[in-house]
Amino acid sequence: MKISKRMAQVITVLTILLGILFATSMVFADYYTPSAVSTGADSSVKRIGNLVLSIAQIVGVAVAVVMLIVLAIKYISAAPSDKAEIKKHAVVYIVGAIILFAASTLLGIIKNFAGSIS
Repeated sequence: MKISKRMAQVITVLTILLGILFATSMVFADYYTPSAVSTGADSSVKRIGNLVLSIAQIVGVAVAVVMLIVLAIKYISAAPSDKAEIKKHAVVYIVGAIILFAASTLLGIIKNFAGSIS
């Protein structure tokens, strides 16, 4: 299995980027500071929003990790002629994972911003 120097650099950069996105999305998932003056309905909506966001992030990360493992196993066990097809799937996976982590991070930022307005 020979990986070109350029491909190794791309994989390294994307791995670091996904690691950063993963770390930041998990930080925003559990951050909750109730305001001093809030009604019962307000805190209930915040709790439900935090729960939905946390579940979506956990499910998204779990699916991404499982897909990465499956893709890696397929690539390792594939014949040399099939590896080009698997690399195409890897590019789609990486783009999808970046979009997933960016979206969950963006939702966390929006949630924190909306919580700090009140």
